[in-house]
Amino acid sequence: MVERLNKRHQSRSDNNNESESSSSPAFESTSSFLTRFSNLKSSIESQFTHSHSLFSSDPSQLKPHFEQISTSISHLEKLIAENSYFLPSYDVRSFLKTITDLKHTLETLIFQLLPKKKFSFKNMATTKKDTTNNNNNNTVTPQESK
Repeated sequence: MVERLNKRHQSRSDNNNESESSSSPAFESTSSFLTRFSNLKSSIESQFTHSHSLFSSDPSQLKPHFEQISTSISHLEKLIAENSYFLPSYDVRSFLKTITDLKHTLETLIFQLLPKKKFSFKNMATTKKDTTNNNNNNTVTPQESK
């Protein structure tokens, strides 16, 4: 029994050491975070410019393209959240401001390039007219009863 517990403890400590050695330097280094952040940001901005060319060539691919950009932005936001412990508060605020700017740019592009859905009451209006006509035909007017 004691031998099993020792093996389990040893395997857990080995797993913890491996995960700490592989992830700690990458997350604790602000310079590596800055390079990853700038690379992801430039990638998102290049996707923004690509969306204009995609609009002229194949507009049906815009919606999945915008979903991919949104996923990239959320991935970037998650990266900031994971590394906010190691970053100065001013940098975190500036990175979050950058994220909101990217989201605003995405919303603007969606508004400009994707067609808006038109909303109308065409179906409801016809059904209401039909019901009002049926009610008028069934009512008895005082002139007819005399």
